[in-house]
Amino acid sequence: MINYEGKDLIMKKSFYFFELLLLITAFLFWGCESDNQSQKEGPTKPLEQLDSGSAQLYPAQREAKARDFEVTLLSDEAFKLSDYEGQVVLLNIWATWCAPCREETPDLQELYEKYKDKGLMILGVSIDEQGESVVRPFIEKYEVSYPIVIDDGTIMDKYGPTMGIPTTYVINKKGNLEYFAVGALTNKELEPRIKDLLPE
Repeated sequence: MINYEGKDLIMKKSFYFFELLLLITAFLFWGCESDNQSQKEGPTKPLEQLDSGSAQLYPAQREAKARDFEVTLLSDEAFKLSDYEGQVVLLNIWATWCAPCREETPDLQELYEKYKDKGLMILGVSIDEQGESVVRPFIEKYEVSYPIVIDDGTIMDKYGPTMGIPTTYVINKKGNLEYFAVGALTNKELEPRIKDLLPE
């Protein structure tokens, strides 16, 4: 049986493989069009990186509506994605045993506190099989105040399978997919992109 530290090691060793598969994922997710022009464009290219210590963000190739879902949060409140049209939504898929997820969480919390009143919503999607017994201590330790859901398959059925975690989707105010990333994002990389999407 693999312990949590063993999982961390596997994640680090496998990350280069996830990066190689990212272009394929982006192409399949955003680049599937029936017209010949779109087929010629090929996989999407990443944005120019602002922080070499961050995962890369990949833009959507075309306008595509984010897949809607409705879930019950850890707080027992209902969360329906389409209710947040008019806001920028950052959908972050993570797990407590994932070292890059732990590294990323303080940056996400900082970003949320700074922009939640300006139209940013962050939804943390835990895929921990142990459920609340590990997720609640995690959010207390990292003082996470943005909404968290322990996914029962509802979200992963629409946004998975992922190439690795953390996986982040940025959804713009029109409810369309804007960016995608596999790996830990830093505020230096993410904040300017979010700020650009927030103004009217």
